[in-house]
Amino acid sequence: MIQEISKEDIKVYKLGKDMAEDYIHYFDNRAFLDGDREKGCYCVWHHWTDKHEYERSLMPENERSYCKRNYAKELIQNGKLNGFAAVYENQIIGFLNADIKDHYFRLSKEHNPNSWVGTDANDKILSVVCFIVAPDMRRKGIAKALLSYACQYAGGNGYDYVEGYPPQGEFTIHDCGGSVSMYINHGFKIINVPDGIIARKKLKSDEQ
Repeated sequence: MIQEISKEDIKVYKLGKDMAEDYIHYFDNRAFLDGDREKGCYCVWHHWTDKHEYERSLMPENERSYCKRNYAKELIQNGKLNGFAAVYENQIIGFLNADIKDHYFRLSKEHNPNSWVGTDANDKILSVVCFIVAPDMRRKGIAKALLSYACQYAGGNGYDYVEGYPPQGEFTIHDCGGSVSMYINHGFKIINVPDGIIARKKLKSDEQ
């Protein structure tokens, strides 16, 4: 039986340093109840460098599974893993990884210059890189609520753009970047770049 919940009962909050334990509990126990292939990611991929992967490879086999878990907790407590959490009945049911674009190793000008096409050097960009909605809470508008909140947050905090990175082709539940249609419905424009597409929403007019 599908659980019916009211949208008014779902609250969205900016991820805080004090939410690290709740975040880890969500990824350990609820985010991948369907056995998704990304289980164990803890949503740190955009911060994960070759150096991190090398150091992980040197660990004993029984310690490697805790590496990203511990790194995620450290990042949150240091204010370096950011985003927005959807909460229902005092439990996280969805998470949107979002931060200033320059803060992501994978999206840096040096590592991914193509993603900066069409922006100016001083533009402040909020990148929304990953949606993780609990399997039992999908198709209830939670990803849309998270994206709406992110856009409102960016508009009130001096950002010039909000960006997302949807997959090309048909969207599946394994595509954590969100669907093209969701971005279009939120007023984003789809931009083709050499190695993919970017959904970009301009928040400030040229006159400002």
